[in-house]
Amino acid sequence: MNQSIVPMMFRRAFTRLRAFPGFRSVCILLMGATSGTAPAVESQDLSDLPLEVLMEIEVPTVFGASKFEQKVTAAPSSISVITADEIRRYGHRTLGDVLESVQGFHVSYDRNYAIVGVRGVSLGDFNSRILLLINGHRVNNNLTDGAFIDTAFILDVDLIERVEIIRGPGSVLYGNNAFFGVVNVITRQPAQLNGTEVSADYGGFETWKARVSFGKEFSNGFRMLLSGTFYESSGDDRLFYPQFNTPGQNRGIAEDLDSDQFGSLFGSIAFGDFTLEGSYIRREKENPTAQFLSAFNQAGLRTVDERAYTALRYSHQFDDGLALTARLYYDRNDFSIGYPLVAATSTNVTRERQAGEWWGTEIQVSKKLWDRHMVSLGAEYRDDFRQEKAVLVPGGTQISLDRRSYGFYAQTDFEIQKNLHLSGGVRYDKYGDTDGAVNPRLAAIYNAWEGSSFKAVYGTAFRAPNFRELSDPNFRDLQPETISAYELIFEQEITRTLRSSISGFWNEMDDLISFQAGEFRNFDARAQGVELAMDGAWTNGIRTRLSYTLQNAEDRANGSHLPDSPNHLVKCALSIPLVREKLFAALEFHYQSARHSIFTGTAPGESTVGRDAAGYGIVNFTLFSQNLIENLEASASIYNLLDRKYNDPASRFHRQDLIEQDGRSFRLKLTYRF
Repeated sequence: MNQSIVPMMFRRAFTRLRAFPGFRSVCILLMGATSGTAPAVESQDLSDLPLEVLMEIEVPTVFGASKFEQKVTAAPSSISVITADEIRRYGHRTLGDVLESVQGFHVSYDRNYAIVGVRGVSLGDFNSRILLLINGHRVNNNLTDGAFIDTAFILDVDLIERVEIIRGPGSVLYGNNAFFGVVNVITRQPAQLNGTEVSADYGGFETWKARVSFGKEFSNGFRMLLSGTFYESSGDDRLFYPQFNTPGQNRGIAEDLDSDQFGSLFGSIAFGDFTLEGSYIRREKENPTAQFLSAFNQAGLRTVDERAYTALRYSHQFDDGLALTARLYYDRNDFSIGYPLVAATSTNVTRERQAGEWWGTEIQVSKKLWDRHMVSLGAEYRDDFRQEKAVLVPGGTQISLDRRSYGFYAQTDFEIQKNLHLSGGVRYDKYGDTDGAVNPRLAAIYNAWEGSSFKAVYGTAFRAPNFRELSDPNFRDLQPETISAYELIFEQEITRTLRSSISGFWNEMDDLISFQAGEFRNFDARAQGVELAMDGAWTNGIRTRLSYTLQNAEDRANGSHLPDSPNHLVKCALSIPLVREKLFAALEFHYQSARHSIFTGTAPGESTVGRDAAGYGIVNFTLFSQNLIENLEASASIYNLLDRKYNDPASRFHRQDLIEQDGRSFRLKLTYRF
């Protein structure tokens, strides 16, 4: 890129921003307020709306918090909603990028999977403590209960209409895995495509992606969407790990061992009250870290993930206010990994395979009473009829499980007064051989004055040991994880285009499961903190988002700080229209403070405290255009603009304490609609 172009773009953007009448006031507010759950404004370009329409803009709605549509200010949770327009403007490439942009979440990358930390807790496993949904369908697998947020995520990010991020325990409605929160991804509708859409990306590390999508709503009400994506990246060709810095291990340099590729499909058809949708992905990732006891700088450490589901949904709203939703689904997940033990040959690679299949059904009935109260009843049954693991070497072990689970829940939302709501619910779950779990949630939502919302929330959740933990050869009697969470939330509409919030949380966690000294063990922990946020969507098209999180997570037994747990998170985002409705410049800044690390060490089964990963700040810049040429969208993004060198803490599955991250990279993207 011409070096003179970037300063010129920044000067032009700043000039436009400075000309905005409320510029000084906005600066004072952004510096004085620091973060929270400020909900996003609708994705339509505000610069195209007259003032009288702007005054009628509504607060965004959320479905996943209560399993019915409600304003985020009335939902019994701290919530962020990220729209498709924001994803395009800021150049987000994965669901992990989306989560990284909001308060209380941080993402680490171990060169194989992206690992999300929520409110100070990130144990380096497979994201089994958040529940990930697509249109309400659970996509956590039944092997690790993992929720992929990187290139292994089953849905192309281009197909997302919005992402609902619902903080706090959600077992009251969803049962297992809704431990720290629920992420509900809503897909685009066929009518939004209204034809064929093609997209192509090219970026750093020889990365490219191609997508073809077709969507249509026909005159008879039949709706159809089909999409296919292929992605390939060579990855960083030279990664340095000082733990392997010997002549026999290429002086600690892993060469050409970071490739990543996937192919995915998504489709949905709908008619009347019925919707049938399904998705499939196959992802292969080389791993340069030589985790466990595999040989360093040798090909063969590669994971293959295959994930598929199909779900039939029926949803009907009756005239008397009764709503019925039912779902029947089938899911499959396959995983394989190879471990090179010495110089990579077919006879010197230990292979492991895991396979899971399950089906289930759920039903919910909701009734609105006297136009003021909502009552919901629901039930769910699931059969994990296949959970298998095999080590493919002579004398290798084979383990299989067959688990069934069911749950029942009831939820109410009562309007005590026009400005006071009480939301309460309880769910009972029986998950496999574990004892039955009862999880309540109680919230009071009070609107003291116009534009304000006070929320006091209490809830509990659980996570049962997953198949990966139960199949460990050093298995010990693991207990289910439980959490009791207390939260106070204050949200304030400052103007119709500026919202702020502050949340304080206290989480008591019992029997968290982590990999320690070569085996999975339970331990107790505590996390507390404050999240502040401010979001703005201005009448001239400028958008701002600012958040700050102060948090502390510790082991209750000894008071030690948890690994990969930053005390401070800062997120800033600014999008400015350079050409009205057509060209936008966007800057994002993410900061994480220092984090501890714990890794496997040199001896098998040894857990060792490593170096701290230093705090760092990353700047991303994106130019996004639409309608410069009719039906064409284009974007150019630079990630890690300042080429900051930084590391993420390794997980306990690695023999190094820190994992080197990417420097500056770029992406060019074109999307055309026919």
